[in-house]
Amino acid sequence: MKKDSPRRVLLIIIAYGIMLIFGLVENIKGVSYPLIKAEFGVSYERQGLLVSFLSYGYVLFCLVAGVFLSRFGVKRALLSGFVCIFIGLGLVPVMPGFWTVGAVLFLAYAAFGFFEVGVNALGTQIFTKKAALLMSLLHFFYGAGAIIGPKAAGILTGGFGLNWRQIYFLTIPLCALVFVPTLALKFPKQGDAGAAEGGAENASGVVTEEAPAEKRISFLGALKMPMVWAFSITLGLMEVVEMSSANWGGLYFQDVYGLDPRVEGAAFVSNFYILFTLSRLVSGFAIEKIGYMRSLFIACFATGIIYALSFILGVQGIWTLPILGFFIAVMWPTIMAVAMGFFGSRSPVITSAIIVLSGAINSALQLGIGLTNRYIGPAWGYRSCFVYSLVLIGALAFLHRHLRKARSIR
Repeated sequence: MKKDSPRRVLLIIIAYGIMLIFGLVENIKGVSYPLIKAEFGVSYERQGLLVSFLSYGYVLFCLVAGVFLSRFGVKRALLSGFVCIFIGLGLVPVMPGFWTVGAVLFLAYAAFGFFEVGVNALGTQIFTKKAALLMSLLHFFYGAGAIIGPKAAGILTGGFGLNWRQIYFLTIPLCALVFVPTLALKFPKQGDAGAAEGGAENASGVVTEEAPAEKRISFLGALKMPMVWAFSITLGLMEVVEMSSANWGGLYFQDVYGLDPRVEGAAFVSNFYILFTLSRLVSGFAIEKIGYMRSLFIACFATGIIYALSFILGVQGIWTLPILGFFIAVMWPTIMAVAMGFFGSRSPVITSAIIVLSGAINSALQLGIGLTNRYIGPAWGYRSCFVYSLVLIGALAFLHRHLRKARSIR
């Protein structure tokens, strides 16, 4: 497919549009989670179970989407995601209980799994050069949605009297705007992957592990590869430090400092994602110059320092915490670009496996944060992200060492 073809341009627009919707709908949780907890009067433990349950729905359907995509292609995977989100959000207003709400939100998170796998697989097909830059710009639109989502939800619930159920329902027409062109457009054929340029050393400093067409790998085969696990553990820890801000930041502000999740909580999540989105917009250019792995180390060290400083400062640290967004934004697209370069033409299937495993790790640790709040105290769940950021640095160093080893073998 030619780089300047109208179809490629439309595919890029669709990819960006899906990521915008993904970020918007998912991050309504920064406002809706505390309101759901308050409406049903549930404990931290049950709230943590809900967060973990929904995260595992996302992980499960990343797995389903990975297998589905390898058999039926990217387009059908994305369309399946739209079907899930229409059903899930459409049923939210009529669900009477805490776990029935969780059940229909589970369908929305299933959609996120299809979107995550499908859009990133599409990226490996259409982003043929400067993968980190183009992946950063792709995820910029996720960040844009993540800014709009909690801010709009906070305004509509606080200023216009709408409830969290109505907010979720109102996102359905926005999803339909992206669904229609996705349904209409022709997608690349299965196996088209251009992110890697046969065996050359890319900007990550890692030699591409290019596979010939006859050596295609299955989704389950990818799960057996040690390097897939190394990438997955590292990415899973990156997801923990990213998603914990939206999942637990509002409750941390409310229960530790007595702040309103609809005001300070929503402002924190929005400010976090403003910097997150700004970084996705501009950092890709710097990453291409600095190098992929070096950029990841800078981002991880900065994240640990900001967590430590913010928690030491106490209530004043809430103004420092949003800075995390700028550095955390570097992590996901950059490590995916490293994986795309290393695994070459097999990256659509292999990155799907990495997404599944990393999501499972994140989900387990989100439950761990909920249990930390329950048994150690509400101040310590979100603060435990500092520990996870230190473990992340160790995991990244382990991955880097093995990438260098693979390079020396070649």
